[in-house]
Amino acid sequence: MDNLTEAKVFLKQAVFQKLGKELARRYYLKGSFGVSVGRQLFQKTDDEPLRRFLGITEWEWLSRRNISILLFEQALKSSSLQWSLMDFVVFVTKKPLQLKSEVEEQENIRYANFITQLNQIDPLFSKILTVKQLTKWLEDSGETFKIFEVVSKALQQLPKEMTHLPFFAYQQTGDAHFFDENEMGGRLFLQILTVLSQETTNEQKLTLVEEKNSILNEFKLLKDDIHNFVSIRGLVAEQNKTMSQMWLQAWHEGIAWNVPLKEILRMESIYPGQGNKVLIIENSAVYSVLVELVPEIAIICSSGQFTYAVWQLLRKLSENNVTLYYSGDLDPEGLLMAQKLIEMFPEHAQTIGMSLESYQMGQKLSPLLPQQLKQLQKINHEKLKPIAEQMKISHKKAYQEGYIELILSEINEKMRNE
Repeated sequence: MDNLTEAKVFLKQAVFQKLGKELARRYYLKGSFGVSVGRQLFQKTDDEPLRRFLGITEWEWLSRRNISILLFEQALKSSSLQWSLMDFVVFVTKKPLQLKSEVEEQENIRYANFITQLNQIDPLFSKILTVKQLTKWLEDSGETFKIFEVVSKALQQLPKEMTHLPFFAYQQTGDAHFFDENEMGGRLFLQILTVLSQETTNEQKLTLVEEKNSILNEFKLLKDDIHNFVSIRGLVAEQNKTMSQMWLQAWHEGIAWNVPLKEILRMESIYPGQGNKVLIIENSAVYSVLVELVPEIAIICSSGQFTYAVWQLLRKLSENNVTLYYSGDLDPEGLLMAQKLIEMFPEHAQTIGMSLESYQMGQKLSPLLPQQLKQLQKINHEKLKPIAEQMKISHKKAYQEGYIELILSEINEKMRNE
């Protein structure tokens, strides 16, 4: 290894890296490197290589609180590298020195050019998006404007009748997934629709999934509803104040069926065929059992996390003052869903079969993961918190299959006794 290479390897040590980055920071903010650097900068770093590089004795080093920038520069110039301070900082940071004012000026020019080109496509973008949103799009788009051209065209050709979003995306772009939520096109499209939406003044409390879908529905767009359905039994529905014969017949015959989102949205009013109470079951296996055991009670299967279809169904039920009884697995996810349901419908929702007694009866050896234990911190509802606290101690979850007898007992007490 020659002297120059050896010197560069020496200056790659942590103490020099810290010093170089600090000098770069100072230059960026003030345009100078300053007079000295406090040794506290190297508190958690071995600074012995720096002492040797400066040629300072150990005794003198111990008494120094600051390091002279001039002394360090002289040491650089006297080394085999014969570097200036600027050479050293560029070596450490691997990029040229820049002033904050210069960087900001360049960014302002870049932003102004971006807005100019954007306005040539459609002035709507710069008119309704915030500076923060536009700046983010400048970075994310890489200054390519194809996405804005496509979204602008789509906004001018929004459907007049309810249309599936993938089909609309294919019509506009040839790519059925272009407006998917996880794609840039989908994010920009939804961002614009959100601002244009007339639903923003709606005081109704919505979940995030409801809010996004509600905005799309307002513009006659529907996400894939074939896989967005709810399993139900015992509900009837009306459209234009006329009872739906399909729903009515399913209730009369006691049929459990999967109702798609589009059908739920089409109905103006949904309620139990008998009484004004509905049982919501998280676990599909338990749902199948209860459908047979309590044939006179209206039941919904939420199948874990509530989909948009589930939320829309529950909202229409609550509009008819239906009492919602939720029963989920006694794990962090089940407790969170129960709490969320009560928060969304405080006057209509309550739990059933979710108690400490149920937890003790159904408790299994299945351990909770660390991230699940963290979720328990979010449980604050008075009836659910004691279960969460016990769960923190035992680190175990309980499934509905293990305490179905208690669920049935509470159904008899709360739902069958009017």
